[in-house]
Amino acid sequence: MRGEVVRPEDPDGPGVILGEDGRRYAYTAARVHKGAVLAQGSAVDFIALGEDARDIYPLGAPGGSGAPAGAQAQLAAVPEGFSVLSSVKADGLFTGYFRAATRNYFKFTGRARRAEYWSFVLVTIILLTACIIADTYISEAFFDPEANGNPPFVPILSTVLYIYSIVPGVSVTVRRLHDQGMSGLVFFVILIPYLGGLILFILMFFDSHRDPNKHGPSPKYGPAQAVNVFA
Repeated sequence: MRGEVVRPEDPDGPGVILGEDGRRYAYTAARVHKGAVLAQGSAVDFIALGEDARDIYPLGAPGGSGAPAGAQAQLAAVPEGFSVLSSVKADGLFTGYFRAATRNYFKFTGRARRAEYWSFVLVTIILLTACIIADTYISEAFFDPEANGNPPFVPILSTVLYIYSIVPGVSVTVRRLHDQGMSGLVFFVILIPYLGGLILFILMFFDSHRDPNKHGPSPKYGPAQAVNVFA
């Protein structure tokens, strides 16, 4: 997405980019390509994730237009049959999980890259394991072995986490399918006996489609890396 810096980053807080969609996005210098310094009015290209701007590339000086000389040289060096493509660095494991499990809890529209999906899955497994261990100690301390087995086990925390994770688990899976250009209805392949779960599991490993589709732009890919489009 193209945009313009309306407030550079300063000691009082992050900078602000006004996107071509009319929305304002916060940014920090760490998200700017090669540490370039952005002045007010600078034209930029960036990836919008929520209310944040990521993978920011300066396009020109304030009031100017077009890519800087270095970027133009880079584009000129791309061989015929290649296109410009780069991937946005993924957020951390727990950042991806909390985004899927909170802000995107009921979000069945849009796209989710592999990193977001697998962050949710892996952290859910870690938390579920921790809850099972905690339930074991709680059960031994507070529940009667004669009524609940010996040793007793009552899955209180693990059941709560499992139920809580159902909706975001489905929504992030649907967005992962959207990211590959498929309908969210493909999720119901899981209902096929024996093979459905395996098919869906395999689909989650495929990379994001680099082009925008009806579900939105790719959350992973942006400008500045040469790749063979015929490979």
